[in-house]
Amino acid sequence: MTQSLINRLGNWNPQLFRELKGRFKPRNILLASAISVLGQFILFMSFQTQLPTRLNVFNKNPNKYCTGITQYGLSECLSDKFGNVAINWQLLSFDIFSLLSIIASFGLLVAGTYLLINDLATEERRDTLNFIRLSPQSPQSILWGKILGVPALLYIAVVLALPLHLWSGLNAKIPLIEILGFYAVVIAANFVYYSAALLFGLVGSWLSSFQAWLGSGVLLGYLLFTKESLESSFLTNSPVTIVGLINPSFLIPYPEINSEFTKNIPHFTDFYWFVLPIGESFITTVCFAIAVYFVGAYFIWQSLQRCFRDSNATMLSKKQSYLLTAWFIGIILGCANWQDLVFSQLPRNYLIQENIGLLMILNFGLFLYLIAAITPGRITLQDWARYRHIERNKELGKTSLIHDLIWGDKSPGILAIAINAIISITCLSCFVLVTQVSINDKTNAWMALLFAGILALFYATITQLTLFMKNEQRQLWATGILIAVIVLPPILLALFFSNPEKNSFIWLFSIVAPIIALSSTGDYKFALVPFFAILGHFAIVGFFVSQLTRKLKKAGESATKALLAES
Repeated sequence: MTQSLINRLGNWNPQLFRELKGRFKPRNILLASAISVLGQFILFMSFQTQLPTRLNVFNKNPNKYCTGITQYGLSECLSDKFGNVAINWQLLSFDIFSLLSIIASFGLLVAGTYLLINDLATEERRDTLNFIRLSPQSPQSILWGKILGVPALLYIAVVLALPLHLWSGLNAKIPLIEILGFYAVVIAANFVYYSAALLFGLVGSWLSSFQAWLGSGVLLGYLLFTKESLESSFLTNSPVTIVGLINPSFLIPYPEINSEFTKNIPHFTDFYWFVLPIGESFITTVCFAIAVYFVGAYFIWQSLQRCFRDSNATMLSKKQSYLLTAWFIGIILGCANWQDLVFSQLPRNYLIQENIGLLMILNFGLFLYLIAAITPGRITLQDWARYRHIERNKELGKTSLIHDLIWGDKSPGILAIAINAIISITCLSCFVLVTQVSINDKTNAWMALLFAGILALFYATITQLTLFMKNEQRQLWATGILIAVIVLPPILLALFFSNPEKNSFIWLFSIVAPIIALSSTGDYKFALVPFFAILGHFAIVGFFVSQLTRKLKKAGESATKALLAES
């Protein structure tokens, strides 16, 4: 029967069978099971040691798990008529449930991400990845086999922890449907982050052995940073709500316990997406989070299929990038504070700056990804410059250059980034237009969005020009130069022109330009200052574009001459 099951698994997904066969050895299964059971035992016993005793009652020492009056985060210890300490078992069960939820979800995400990236790096190093590509399996089957098979031992460890997790959750009087909803969020999060890990493993192979540590380290840093920085002051009517929705720890269900112990738990009860009261129930919040994960998974898998078939292909086509930008703007814009900025007659002035500032930060992350996703490398650009030149000679007028720059996958991505910026700025500008703030605040917001769009175009131009270098480490150079262009100007300006209010014109040529424009401080009040700064940005971008055009023209002419000489 076991052999029949294995044969069926091999027929259904040969890649999954290959992964499980290499990992499901008795020693590995026993080790994963032992780590899970021992970890649960240590966790449970650590909470048992924190329970109050009769000595707490006698000495009047407060304890978190007592049932008396709560002061400064601790409760007064009381005893019943038999002399036993009255213990808040619901709170104890909830603490076990929440800590186990964080450990399991973070462990699955971080460790699984590391395993998947490291597995692809190993396949690349052993030259077996190309062999897998040539197999008759579809890319979807191979990638699913990786996601289900590589972290299989982690799945065993987590499944063994489910009984304790369910028991503690039900003892904490958390509805079963909410616990299952949290499981659905964790599964969706793992699917999305594991897919992103596979994508990073395919496109980041130039990072060598550092790749797996970088990917899992960045994810761990993101999870911890967002949890620690947003947990105590989480705002639901803010664009940062999206950050909480894609971090499973923010969607751990909680029971109705003394508010003193649940005040630091993120609450989505006041969350609106545009005018929809998503946060009215935990289930609707979970469904919305899963929908966000689904959108992210769709675009990641589009990139996975492209990169798996052709290692030189861009992660996204230009058409897909426009669709991604529209979806992303729609999701994060709905998380903005529409209730106060649009539907309230007297909105607070700082809200427009806060919301637009956060929206621009989220868009900055999107455009960094888009620059990496649709900017072709040197080989692709050379082929485009070569064959487009020949095609224009043979089939003049069939495809215009503008059409190719907008839709062609092998053409430079600068114009496509500009179109994505226009889509983003247009949507955000419409939001600014319908807000109930003053015209001065609206003008500042529009100016900030314009600077943000110009900066995105500038970074895209720098990246495209760097990737056209003849250096073999083009990706490393492009990453380093882009980071330097973003980070170094503010540092140097802080050293030599420390007061942005008096030197705002110079500061408008750095990454903080949108923030300065949004706050409207210093000599920015003179209209010519931002006008000349915008002209300066366009002049710089125009210079780099002309350099790229010259190099592409030269590469196309040289390649064409070489082909004609051979013929």
